[in-house]
Amino acid sequence: MGLFGRMNPPKTRASSGAPSYGMIPPLGSVQSASGLLVSQATAMTISAVYRAVALRAQDVARCRPTVFALDDKGTPIEDDSHPLAKLMVNPNQVQTWFEFLRDMWVALLLRGNAYAAILRDYRGNPTKLIYINPDAVMVREASNGEWFYNVNRIGLFQIAMLRDFPVAIPSEDILHIRGISFNMLVAASTIGLARDSIGLAMGQNLQASRWIGNGARPSGVLQTDRKLTDDTAKRLKASWQDYQRGVENTGNTAVLEEGLKWQPMQLSAVDLQFINQQQMSVQDIARFFGVPTRKLMQPDTTRGSTIIQEDQSYVNETVAPDLEMLEQRLVKTFELSDEGLGVDFDTSPLLRADPLTRYNLGRILVTSGLGSTNEWRRGERLPPVPGGDVVRAPVNLAALGSDISGTAPDAAGRPAAGNEPAPAVPNVEGEGALEDA
Repeated sequence: MGLFGRMNPPKTRASSGAPSYGMIPPLGSVQSASGLLVSQATAMTISAVYRAVALRAQDVARCRPTVFALDDKGTPIEDDSHPLAKLMVNPNQVQTWFEFLRDMWVALLLRGNAYAAILRDYRGNPTKLIYINPDAVMVREASNGEWFYNVNRIGLFQIAMLRDFPVAIPSEDILHIRGISFNMLVAASTIGLARDSIGLAMGQNLQASRWIGNGARPSGVLQTDRKLTDDTAKRLKASWQDYQRGVENTGNTAVLEEGLKWQPMQLSAVDLQFINQQQMSVQDIARFFGVPTRKLMQPDTTRGSTIIQEDQSYVNETVAPDLEMLEQRLVKTFELSDEGLGVDFDTSPLLRADPLTRYNLGRILVTSGLGSTNEWRRGERLPPVPGGDVVRAPVNLAALGSDISGTAPDAAGRPAAGNEPAPAVPNVEGEGALEDA
């Protein structure tokens, strides 16, 4: 949009239109079958959810982004002059690019949507990206096909950064990364879809905590043959709980009166399967977030592949689609294709092997003629060496009779008039020529 259009927005950019939701309303939560409310904050209290979300977001943020253009031969050349290239180093005055993209991806993984306001200069060039929590955003659709983002400003910093925007921010001024969507405009919330799995894990944690709080042992009853008054029963119960409640009271000696006897309750089959149920909850959460259970600190006894192969599979199936979606969204939002530019994220930091493997790969790279010595050294953050930029072809792949072998190939050069050069002999006029038959 041009400068005049930004200074004079059309009247349709009012806070009107139908809201478009993604499973959970903004600033809300959803109730799970366990009866517990699931939101961003409560979901992250589950260790499996926290680990899966944090790990995947950090892995995406670790991949170095570049803006590139293609030369005449189709080779990508980094272009750091574009405003987006500067934003992918310093998106705003608070966050680094790693922090910005990590927080965006946490929002995407939890709520299925990640939002950032695009601040521009008077020429329309982007100057800042301001992260917005998806709980504070409502997408509204207008009858003319446009859509806007109603943003509830949270905090003085966000109020100051978004002061020049209307309540309903135009779609071209919002970087919106969507997950799986049912209506094109807003993605379905992951924690909304996984509310029962997350709610079950929350209930299991709550049950385990209450178990510890009540003595870290099976519940039981105090029995006596005598008839107790209500006051006596309450006093004995309170006295028993004082002896037994809490980890700090484990091992204390209780003095019983009124002929009381402690009768422990036996664990049921459901209680005995409690640990297995927790492990199943971790596996279910891992499936929702696309993270192997091994990366959630739960051993996988069925693994039949190496860790390197599993990491490669994780990058191919989970991280690579995330990066592809992000690359295409950046190209579309900032109209890079109109300038012949693209965005690429380097996944090599995620697949960095052990030193012996890396050095063997470097040896194969250089000796096979696939790359130069300095190309490999740059990947290892080593200084270049003189003459290391030459890609050397192996001798056993050279053509017969070449400069490498020291002799000219058959029929090399221009033969003498009417003569045919002798095989594997330098083609010098008057030497080694065969007479016409």
